[in-house]
Amino acid sequence: MKKSIILTIIGCFLIGSLCGYGAAYIIYEIKLINCEYQISKLTTEVSKLNQAASSQEAQISTLRSEKSGLQADLSWAEAETTHYKEQVNSLELQASGLQDRLNNVLNITVTQHYNWSYRRKTWQWELPIPLSIYVEYLERARPLSFAFYADMAKDPEDDLYIDMMVQWINSAALEKRFTEVQKLNFVIAFVQSLPYTVDVETTPYDEYPRYPIETLFDRGGDCEDSSILVAALLDRMGYDVALLHLENAEHMAVGISITGNYGSYYEYDSKKYFYLETTGEGWQIGQIPPGITDTTARIYPVR
Repeated sequence: MKKSIILTIIGCFLIGSLCGYGAAYIIYEIKLINCEYQISKLTTEVSKLNQAASSQEAQISTLRSEKSGLQADLSWAEAETTHYKEQVNSLELQASGLQDRLNNVLNITVTQHYNWSYRRKTWQWELPIPLSIYVEYLERARPLSFAFYADMAKDPEDDLYIDMMVQWINSAALEKRFTEVQKLNFVIAFVQSLPYTVDVETTPYDEYPRYPIETLFDRGGDCEDSSILVAALLDRMGYDVALLHLENAEHMAVGISITGNYGSYYEYDSKKYFYLETTGEGWQIGQIPPGITDTTARIYPVR
């Protein structure tokens, strides 16, 4: 009986041990599977992190390479900037030198010499003209209408030189005891003696009206230039003058309003403007060249 009980107890113990072992084994297997899953998951995450790290390292390497390239470009740009700054400084020094040379040139005064004949006498005048004032006038815009040519005769910037000419004219007229008409013809003879030049040959333009100082400096011009010069001289001498634009003849001359009757004239504002030819030689007050005697004129008073 006791033996049977002991066997029973031992059997129960063995069965219990087997059941406990089986249960423990099952729990261990579950934990093991879970650990393997976690390890696999962590391995995958590590792999992903390694890939990301590799990608970041590649990007970092690329950025470092780009940085190196940018630094090289920056160094080149700085070198080029330095080079260009040196060139600019050199050009500025050259420009300064050229400006000084230009100023020295513009400070030159050119003395123009005029020779002409009037009343069987040869006359000689000299007029000093600073190159700077001549260049100043060259740079001026030209009027587009004949109506504004009268303003060129009245321009005040060259009055000093026009007044010098007027003083010589008046002195010569007083010395030779010229009558008023002889003095007018004296002025015309002086301007008529200046060579006739064509704008297209002496300037870059087809039509280029000159200011009085330009005509005196160039010692010549076409009919507009000589007429503007005569108008400027006579205006400074106190005469009532006008520019005459003879459209049909494509010609310009000067009209002067004075007391008396001195040949051909044009009427304007109840005044007689006697004709003054400013080109060619030998024409006197009131004498119109035969080719334009029947030509009408537009009259632009110099006021």
